[in-house]
Amino acid sequence: MQAIFDESLAFSFRKVVEQSILEIFNGNGMTAFQETLRDGVNSICCTVQQRLMELVDSELVRDPSLREGWVIERRNDPKSIISPFGEVCYERTYFQNKKSGQYAYLADKLVGYTPHQRLDTLLEADVLEEAVDKSYRKAGRSVEKQAQGTGVSGQTVLNIVRKLQPEKIKVKEEPAVKRTARVLYIEADEDHVAHQKKNSRSFEQRLIYVHEGRNRVGKGRFELVGKKYFTFPSGTKSETMWMTIWHYLDDTYDLEETEQILISGDGAPWIKAGVEYIPTSDYVLDGFHLRRAIFRAAGADDDKRKALSEAVLNGKWSEMNRLLISFREEAEKDSRKEAIMKTQNYLNNQWSGIQARRKYEKILVGCSAEGHVSHVLSARLSSRPMGWSYLGADQMAHLRVHRENGINISQVHIEQSSEEKKQFTYNHVPKQTMDSVAKAVGSSTETFGNIPSLGRGTKGWSPLLRQISNTAFDI
Repeated sequence: MQAIFDESLAFSFRKVVEQSILEIFNGNGMTAFQETLRDGVNSICCTVQQRLMELVDSELVRDPSLREGWVIERRNDPKSIISPFGEVCYERTYFQNKKSGQYAYLADKLVGYTPHQRLDTLLEADVLEEAVDKSYRKAGRSVEKQAQGTGVSGQTVLNIVRKLQPEKIKVKEEPAVKRTARVLYIEADEDHVAHQKKNSRSFEQRLIYVHEGRNRVGKGRFELVGKKYFTFPSGTKSETMWMTIWHYLDDTYDLEETEQILISGDGAPWIKAGVEYIPTSDYVLDGFHLRRAIFRAAGADDDKRKALSEAVLNGKWSEMNRLLISFREEAEKDSRKEAIMKTQNYLNNQWSGIQARRKYEKILVGCSAEGHVSHVLSARLSSRPMGWSYLGADQMAHLRVHRENGINISQVHIEQSSEEKKQFTYNHVPKQTMDSVAKAVGSSTETFGNIPSLGRGTKGWSPLLRQISNTAFDI
């Protein structure tokens, strides 16, 4: 059996170190040293993985007890897989099951490779992490920076996202002890996403998040306590969205201890509908949209803004409308008159939410939904000149929301892939096989000190390599 770790591999590592160090002495600097070392180590890793796969295959061939019911059909069929280290090429055996007639490469099945798989699962997971912040094309190229030959196309990255189906990932949270909060805050807004089809209207991707208030973490900076994000695609029924939020609240909090739940947003019907599904909740118009409406109506005139703000914030409905009518009459342009009229309609439609701001003034902490939508959704979906399909936008929104909620997307993908591919395992591993594997990886009495290239010589790189070896074992 060919050893996985042997003197040839140690020699390869020695050459990599030598070439890397020469970059320093040739005046190419630390970056050149690091690049050469990284590329060389990646190449060695590819060799190790190739030898591992061929070792697994040889053990399956040698020991029929590891593959009960399977017989050899043919040997040495080639396969290549793009791993996080680069392309790995190896040969394996094709087996047939005597009972079912099924054919399979058992070595591939054992490690979780499917018949037509070209990308290693870990590399797919790395690509997924990149895609959360970058376009599919850039995400596919970015992994090439860590290992040559690992770059993939944007379409491949899209296929990986489609396969993961992030919109269907459910992380059931069942705290041992339910949290308590006197006041709970629910804030909501939407991102307007451009459709990938020309001449098609943009669509909404909605964001709702729950928190318990905020703590100051710096000058003018606050951090929300216990925040949890949810996202929903355009067209989702209000009942579906708000019952999802309600179930989360009921599972997470001891609601008997919660005195008030406040729902904040810009006054869109789907946001205000939350009070119909969340008990003991009230809707509050968020301050950002209220201030913006006042500014639109009063313009740059400080006196008008001050007068309108006082009327609105003090609950003087008649005074508010009187001022808005006078603003409209004074306006010279029809477009300006129309803008004031729209603002007047908006403020009147949101009057109950404005009044709620006065009622709950002492417990309001400010709604930052616009900022959260910008950070969580817009930064990837709408701040760049790109178009999306409904499914694509929803999947990307879920990827970003999962990350903000602390879910490890890479790990989810790896676990999901493992469950799908776990079809064949060793029935048992005899001691003889374990001894063979141990010998192959050099875990008997072999040490770095037994390797001739490290154990002799006082010239060249030998002393330096011995220092590196000794340091490694001293750690």
